[in-house]
Amino acid sequence: MTTLISVYNSDGCVGRCDAKCYSATTAECNCICRGVNHGAGKQRAAANTQQMAEQWIESWQTDHPEAERFFVRKHGRLVQHEQLTLL
Repeated sequence: MTTLISVYNSDGCVGRCDAKCYSATTAECNCICRGVNHGAGKQRAAANTQQMAEQWIESWQTDHPEAERFFVRKHGRLVQHEQLTLL
């Protein structure tokens, strides 16, 4: 079973989105994705999850303008910024 999103705190896993959600056939969803991936199928749910993660990163960067940009767009996707050391 592929897990797309999982959230942990000091007590362990507090929520996740996996095949129980994206392969669901019932209407109810109590998943960490808040229904975005519910019954969507694995491929669509993976794309949804990528989109959500990028939105979370962009929102965090907007809320923390004083912080160095940790992520940059590369080939249309957000990726971790690579620091280059000049010799």
